[in-house]
Amino acid sequence: MERQARTGYIVAALLILSGGVLFAAGAKHVVPAPARPLAIGTNLWIGYEPFHLARAAGTLPADVTLVEARSSPSLMEAVASGSLDGAALTLDEVMRLEAAGLPMVILAVLDVSNGADVVLARDAAAKARGPAGARIGVEAEGVGALVLYRFLEKQGLTLGQVRVYSVPVGDHADALHRLDLDYIVCYEPLVSHLEQAGAVRVFDSADMPGEVVDVLAVRRDRMAGRDATLRRLLAAWYGGVDQMMRGDRAALYRVSQRQDLTEARVRQVLARLEFPNPAAGRSMLSPRSHAMMQAQRWLVASGEVGRAPEPTLDPSYLPE
Repeated sequence: MERQARTGYIVAALLILSGGVLFAAGAKHVVPAPARPLAIGTNLWIGYEPFHLARAAGTLPADVTLVEARSSPSLMEAVASGSLDGAALTLDEVMRLEAAGLPMVILAVLDVSNGADVVLARDAAAKARGPAGARIGVEAEGVGALVLYRFLEKQGLTLGQVRVYSVPVGDHADALHRLDLDYIVCYEPLVSHLEQAGAVRVFDSADMPGEVVDVLAVRRDRMAGRDATLRRLLAAWYGGVDQMMRGDRAALYRVSQRQDLTEARVRQVLARLEFPNPAAGRSMLSPRSHAMMQAQRWLVASGEVGRAPEPTLDPSYLPE
């Protein structure tokens, strides 16, 4: 939507980045190749594993550094501060950055969650009581807020009819008991662990099809001189997707180790994700796409922003 839950590791090594510089060469302006690697942030969300498979396979461009963060909000802060050039984020998270005044460019749709972002009841008894008046934990700054909004909407409830607790990443499992929560909004791999401990699924992203969309977004002011790098990065991404989705045993083993899930469970989780090919991704990178319009509608309706943000969409870096 603990990224260990789409999250996992503390921000490893955030780079202090400088912007690209234009200089004159005769009558022409030339953009020099940047002197430092392109820093792209991810977290432990299973949908981002193709980037890490590409790195393991040696196909990730040498001038790209993957930086793992604890949470999507941590990634957003790092992009906003300039510590990262770009990140893998959900569409609504990119729109929040845009609404805050940071011009972002969305280059590709990475994955679509079709059941991997989940509202869990603590147990069968909590499910039977229903959500009205319930204590609900959610990572309020991330995509979980959107999932919670849609869950309540389906139940005919508003945020004012439940008690919402902002639960930091890494704290979801403990918070269920420490805060005596009835429900928790989370995503894989934490969903699998909590279900095994007795939590019950009551709503997931399959109930809001095409709305939880992960994208690769880059700061507009960090793209100068990066065209070739960005094309190689996306080519490496699709290679990683192919490796994972065709069931390559070495790839699945690597994903299972990073996600702390069995290979069988990894296969089950991947069945709840879609990885659009370049052609499908191009069609989704449209201002009038379902995902774009739904994210804008939610951000305005929830009071997150005053008007619908419109990040730049640029599918030109996608492989043909």
